[in-house]
Amino acid sequence: MSLGGRCVFFVKDAERSLKHYTETLGFTLDWTYEEEGRPLVFQVSLQDYQLILNQIQPGTEQRPGHGRIFFGIDDDQVEAFREHILKHRIKTSVTYWGNPTLVIHDLDENELFFWFHERHHASFGMSASEAETSPSMSLT
Repeated sequence: MSLGGRCVFFVKDAERSLKHYTETLGFTLDWTYEEEGRPLVFQVSLQDYQLILNQIQPGTEQRPGHGRIFFGIDDDQVEAFREHILKHRIKTSVTYWGNPTLVIHDLDENELFFWFHERHHASFGMSASEAETSPSMSLT
C-alpha cells in the first residue's frame, strides 16, 4: 500500500502566496480551486514534492505561519538544489535544529527546513558556529 499524503500550509492570501511560490520560489502550479474568480486552495510542486496551500476562512484565521516542512537533501541532489536557490535568488537563513539547517520562510512565515550533510555547508555559506550564535543568519 502506498499513501500519497501532502502537507497543507494555511495562508492569509492565496492569490499572493500562489505568485510567491511560483514566481519567487520556483514551484510549479499543479492545480487550483477558485471561488469568485480568486484562488482559495492550490497545489504546487518542486521536484517530486507536492504542497497544498489553503487560504484562511472562518475558523482557521490563527493557522498561517505555524507550518514547517523538513527536507533531507541527498548528496546527489545538493548541487541542483543550490543552483535552484541561486537561480531564483531565494532568501534563506540558517538555524540550528540539531545541526545547521537552511531555512526558507514563505510570506506567512511558514517554514521550509532543508538539511544536507555538513560537507556541503560551505557551498551555501553555512557554518555551525554562526548558526548556533545567530539562529537566523541570512545567506542571500
